[in-house]
Amino acid sequence: MPSKKKKNRWKKLLSESRMVKEAKQPGDRHAFEIDLDRIVFSTSFRRLKDKTQVYSLPSNDHVRNRLTHSLEVSSVGRSLGVGVGHHVINKYNLDKLSSYHFGCVVQAACLAHDIGNPPFGHSGENAISEWFKNRSPKGWDSGLTRKQKDDLECFEGNAQGFRILTNIEYAKRKGGLRLTHATLSVFVKYPRNASNNPKDGYIGSKKNGFFQSERKIIDETAKATGMIEIDNGYWKRHPLTYLMEAADDICYSVVDIEDGFELGVISYKDACEILANMANINLKKNFPPIEQIRYLRSIAIGKLIEQAKNVFIENEESILSGEYGKGLLDHFVFVKEAKKLAETIYSSDHVVKKQVSGRNIIHGILDEMFGIVIKLHETNWDISKLDHWERNIAYLIGKNELDVIKSQPTSSKYDAIRFLVDFVSGMTDGFALRLHRQINGIDI
Repeated sequence: MPSKKKKNRWKKLLSESRMVKEAKQPGDRHAFEIDLDRIVFSTSFRRLKDKTQVYSLPSNDHVRNRLTHSLEVSSVGRSLGVGVGHHVINKYNLDKLSSYHFGCVVQAACLAHDIGNPPFGHSGENAISEWFKNRSPKGWDSGLTRKQKDDLECFEGNAQGFRILTNIEYAKRKGGLRLTHATLSVFVKYPRNASNNPKDGYIGSKKNGFFQSERKIIDETAKATGMIEIDNGYWKRHPLTYLMEAADDICYSVVDIEDGFELGVISYKDACEILANMANINLKKNFPPIEQIRYLRSIAIGKLIEQAKNVFIENEESILSGEYGKGLLDHFVFVKEAKKLAETIYSSDHVVKKQVSGRNIIHGILDEMFGIVIKLHETNWDISKLDHWERNIAYLIGKNELDVIKSQPTSSKYDAIRFLVDFVSGMTDGFALRLHRQINGIDI
């Protein structure tokens, strides 16, 4: 690809256009700074404070939740974006862009990268998919297309996040948060729908990144930023998505070790060994154990940021063309070892028990509410058409949510089911637990 064409491609990849044209914002904030602010002030981002990172409802206040994890990932992502931005701007002589802008757009995508995660972490994702595959009432999918059914049976937090950013926030106004196309493109880690078969050797096809309800939005986003289309409903990643992914990998491969040590799941010896190898540094003499771990964690993160940045720069052309088929940290053996050690955390009694509980909570809520939501859809969301007990369950959805859906009633059964999934996946761990207890008479 000629240098001029690459320069123009980078400019398009950093598009500041939005789904909905807006009046110029007061002040001199850049478009990507506005994206950052909109994500931080969103309701869905705020709810991450009570959503599982690894440990559900932990008793230790030092353990990460989805909010603290997202903040840490955004900090690492900003550093990666600035470092890569220096390289790209100098190489292609990009005007009107600075490395700070690169840092902002990656930071914004990182802030939002887990915004669609349901309660109880990845086990919550699996629980929603499993309910539609194996536990839903017979005939639940009548009237749905194959692709719509795939959306629900392959529920994905990444796709739900794209839906939140573009559709759900701000009471379903057109465009949702109305982020720039650049931020949305960087956010889409897996730019394919659930019905497309994964492409062998292509890292961006491990999961699905959007639902049919947002198909027109992803089409517009991909066109605005020049994402490379592989197939109908299937694109190659935005180059800066690799930085968002690396920031996430850096954080959870390092800080999961720290959290595991804090909770007594990982030994001091094992934690020190893996962190010291990643940091390429000797232990500090006479440091208390927890301070030793924190010191090694901070050095390890800094080293991994440099390594990920250098891998991106070395492979920039293949990343830009969409031919780079792995993550930026995939060949670092100590990162793989850290992830393997972290698997002991996921199989610990604490985590397994909470995962089983979370699954049963989500299934129980879907059992009670599915039929009621379908009935409300069929009666144009007229709650008076429900019987006494159905109304009581419906009111548990909440006045704000019911007001929104009554003002814009669902036009199809698929939309009604999407509303229910939005409601369940948007719950915090604590709210899901309380609601399940209320429905089952455990807590009045």
